[in-house]
Amino acid sequence: MKGRITQFTIILFLISFIAGCGTDVKPSAIIQILKDESEIDEISTCVSDEPEITDEQIILQLNKQCIIDYSNKDRTETEINPTLPQIVANPERYMDKLLTFEAVIKKVHQHQYVELYTNDSDKRFYVYTHGASLYRLDSEGEQVAIEPNQKYVLKVRVYHMEKNINHSSHWSINAEFIVSTEKKIIYLPVIVSE
Repeated sequence: MKGRITQFTIILFLISFIAGCGTDVKPSAIIQILKDESEIDEISTCVSDEPEITDEQIILQLNKQCIIDYSNKDRTETEINPTLPQIVANPERYMDKLLTFEAVIKKVHQHQYVELYTNDSDKRFYVYTHGASLYRLDSEGEQVAIEPNQKYVLKVRVYHMEKNINHSSHWSINAEFIVSTEKKIIYLPVIVSE
């Protein structure tokens, strides 16, 4: 019962929030929440302070940019969990899809990209940051630098593949981290414990 009251309160608050935000937040975000209850957990990450609970109401403070980023997410795209060798073998099959996989970082170029080990001498795999700060969070929520030769779980989108015959004979598979309008990586890399 308590969960239903919290869910109902969040939905009411979001409707009120959208009414006061002009066109920044898409009304379709509310419809998406109503279609799938599991998204309540995702939207609850936008709560910025502890709720104030009184006898008659619950007051929630939500981060405006978090709500805008949430409402702008493309929910038509399904998440796929291939392995890195599957992606490297056929990048065109995974183009423009949200991919989650494990990979070992070969090189880190802060605020630009990371290069992944592909085990294929004819292919290079780069994941671009589009200027966002690249880090992971440790168990206490502190920012930790991404290190080469470590295995991470990455959630990225492959958007381009090219071969420049004037400079090298290998294919470059270009992917990107999903970056918010505030230049923050939405799905940070997660280190894989060995």
